[in-house]
Amino acid sequence: MTRRIVTVTLNPAIDVTYRVDALRVGGTTRVPDVRSRAGGKGVNVAAVVRELGGESLVLALTTTRTPDEFGAGLDRLGLAHRLVPALPAVRRTVAVVTPADGTTMLQEVGSPASPGGEAGILDGLRAELAAGVGAVVISGSVPAGMGADVPAKLARLCVRHDVPVIADVSGAALREAAGSGAVLMPNEDELTELAGPGACQDLVAAGAPAVVATLGPEGAMAVTARGSWRARPAEVVTGNPAGAGDAGAAALAMHLGESEMDWPVALADVVATSAAAVLRPVAGEIDVAARDRWRHEVKVERIR
Repeated sequence: MTRRIVTVTLNPAIDVTYRVDALRVGGTTRVPDVRSRAGGKGVNVAAVVRELGGESLVLALTTTRTPDEFGAGLDRLGLAHRLVPALPAVRRTVAVVTPADGTTMLQEVGSPASPGGEAGILDGLRAELAAGVGAVVISGSVPAGMGADVPAKLARLCVRHDVPVIADVSGAALREAAGSGAVLMPNEDELTELAGPGACQDLVAAGAPAVVATLGPEGAMAVTARGSWRARPAEVVTGNPAGAGDAGAAALAMHLGESEMDWPVALADVVATSAAAVLRPVAGEIDVAARDRWRHEVKVERIR
């Protein structure tokens, strides 16, 4: 049976990728290769879920203006969506990719959400949960005008419906989500902000079902009440890391809710899928063949 994954994006974006031979800081750089798509972390997760054989739906805020470039972009991607108009405009992010320097990201903060945004997104999630959901992934930043506790509120709603939920958020939103019942998915910097690797054990002791820390090229670590594991990539991968964490979240969502959660298998899939995203030129895509090969080759060791 195909699992249905709902992703929540409170601060969506139009993602623009420039691929150039070199970036001339302070000068003019001509861009021969430009790609633009509807984006935001939850959109990337939904797109990868589809590539993994799942069914996905994007629940997101969008602009109150017409035409809605973000909504039209989701249509072009073929992603099912439920949108809540609550933003004056959808922000843009720009990734500049060069062979020598890798990826340089320019991210707009985004417009403040209107007062009705929170109620609209909660109502939208209630409707989707009532329709049947395998897992929910709450990803990305919280726009101005909306409280940092909104991801935690969304997570608690999922828990009340017995639906597993991942919170891939940062800063104050991550601290708020820590007691919500969500699986937490910080990156290395976000984990350090929470007080370092030791914070994982504390978060699980405080009620988080699991903490899955993504460690970039070093792989990932999972800490649960049943044990802890560390997974390292099968090989060194170079390319565009934008969206690698989102791909890992998609892989994890496909495993959550299994009657017998096999954490070493799930963690290997997180690492393999993240690495497979690095091989693709834009976020929200993976090299499926590489992922299928690597998930059997990722080295996983029990650390507790």
